[in-house]
Amino acid sequence: MLKFFGTDGIRGVANRELTAELALRVGRATALVLGNEGKSPILIGRDPRLSGQMLEGAL
Repeated sequence: MLKFFGTDGIRGVANRELTAELALRVGRATALVLGNEGKSPILIGRDPRLSGQMLEGAL
């Protein structure tokens, strides 16, 4: 999974390498780790590409 993480976020070709399933797994893992830290909000940014809707829905 390390191949997806770059210096400016998670990288990959949408619907090939970067799938809704991967986004769901990353979101769950992040929530599990940060959920133990407290109740701070988590902010997620995205760009206007069509794949952003799919990834946002998965999160």
